[in-house]
Amino acid sequence: MEVSLAKEPDLYLVLDPAGKRLEVKARGIVLDQFPLVEVSQLVFHPLFGTAHVPALPAPAIWTVTQGPGDTDRETIAPTTLRPYSEKQEEAETVLPDKKKDTAESDPLTPSSYRVGLDTGWQLMLVNRPPRFGWLRRFEASVEDGWARLHGKEPKHPPLVALVVAPDIGRQLHHLFRSGMPILVAPSG
Repeated sequence: MEVSLAKEPDLYLVLDPAGKRLEVKARGIVLDQFPLVEVSQLVFHPLFGTAHVPALPAPAIWTVTQGPGDTDRETIAPTTLRPYSEKQEEAETVLPDKKKDTAESDPLTPSSYRVGLDTGWQLMLVNRPPRFGWLRRFEASVEDGWARLHGKEPKHPPLVALVVAPDIGRQLHHLFRSGMPILVAPSG
């Protein structure tokens, strides 16, 4: 599977649940490697009842269908095209306002987010391990019931939770774009 991805010049990710790492690769060469604190599989389980736990498809190649920042990038094109003129460029040059705070204009990249996959699963990057206790299940059931009461059908896709440090989550944010392949190694 990796050979087919390495034939292309594009980047791809390799998720190794057993080794607890996520690698960024191109042409089979590791460009960067990120440690994972924990990898866990999460499936919605009602408070009273049972849930079907689907098998995690691995080894497999997952493709990102909805990245966390797919809508962040926007292309702005001019309304009309005109010939280039250096005189016009000098006249249009505007000095940046020094009073403006750059942190206000560029929001902080999130460190926790979800990534939609073509398998129906979702990849969730979080900073803390997910809570599995009875109290958390009760809270989730109340939220689910409240949403159903208001006519909303809650969706609970199965999740693969990757627990990473906040700075690593921010570094990885820009890589999860639609079409990005993720090779999932067998979990051993």
